Amino acid sequence: MKIGLILLAFPVFTSGTVFSQVVNVERYRVTADTVNILTGGLGVGLNISQNKTQIIRLNNSADLTYISRYHDYILLGRNNFLRVEGDNVLNDGFIHLRSVLFRDNAYAPELFLQAQYNHDWGLKRRALAGAAIRIRFAQAQNFTAFASTGLMYENEIWEDTDQLQREVFGLIKSTTSVNIRGSVTENLQLAAISYYQARPDRFLKPRFTSDWQLRFLISENLRFVFQFVSTYDSNPPLDSSDFIYNINNLLEVRF
Repeated sequence: MKIGLILLAFPVFTSGTVFSQVVNVERYRVTADTVNILTGGLGVGLNISQNKTQIIRLNNSADLTYISRYHDYILLGRNNFLRVEGDNVLNDGFIHLRSVLFRDNAYAPELFLQAQYNHDWGLKRRALAGAAIRIRFAQAQNFTAFASTGLMYENEIWEDTDQLQREVFGLIKSTTSVNIRGSVTENLQLAAISYYQARPDRFLKPRFTSDWQLRFLISENLRFVFQFVSTYDSNPPLDSSDFIYNINNLLEVRF
């Protein structure tokens, strides 16, 4: 019964769960002919339904990019909350800050900060900071491809639902990614990014995450997005599965 209610509350949401701190920043990058502009999208939603069971869903999101003459500055944020029959079914969120310096160069430094929580996973807090070099290795009129490599420091606190187990991590990790994006047709875009993250002393035991998106352009400011995200963690925290995935279908309003 509860599963059915959740599906009714999520008409275009998800299947599975993702344990990744990876945020697909490439999804929000823009190309503009002018500089010193602010672009992105903002959203907030509240849904309350009452029959035999009360369902409350609250979500909000923001993605903003400031384009200066030489650099990009990106802010991403999201929060999801779902309560069914008085129980919190979903409660997660993150905020991500990133700067891309000298974005038009073939080699562009990146700096990033992120804070995240997900009570459903048992992730009480994750904070990370890092730097990387983004390398553009292919570019055409409707296609670009980047690779990025760098280091980050990641601090995490995990607890199970009964608070019987608690794990705290503070680790330096390498982070390497490959990103491909472009137009398949006039109204269809592809964006794909894969991350390989590992401790330098355990480089062959990584956390590997892929994020694939198909974006169907409905109008200039409206698009439908199909997203598939998967994560393999060779050393998952607590009793988590080593492979998890997420499927999203959503409408985006852009400005």
